[in-house]
Amino acid sequence: MPNNEKNENTTSKPHSLQLAEHRLLSVTGVKAVPTFTDKLIEIDLEGERLTVTGHDLTVKVLDLEGGRLNASGYVTSMRYSTAIAPSSLIKKLFK
Repeated sequence: MPNNEKNENTTSKPHSLQLAEHRLLSVTGVKAVPTFTDKLIEIDLEGERLTVTGHDLTVKVLDLEGGRLNASGYVTSMRYSTAIAPSSLIKKLFK
């Protein structure tokens, strides 16, 4: 394989995000939802995490097999961050 071609295993799977009127959230490409409360939803995507904050947040649909999440409530912010794999974190701590 030539060096300028990407290996299919290393490319990120796409995700989409839709927010309507600060109240209806729809996300695809969802891998896991480690935390959700009425003020915070953490969504793991391929290689990154989406943190949604607000109030009266409720997860309406969570389909991890299909990779989608629908939530309602009032969204005040959304932030992407790089997800650190647990094994990588342990390696860094004990380096």
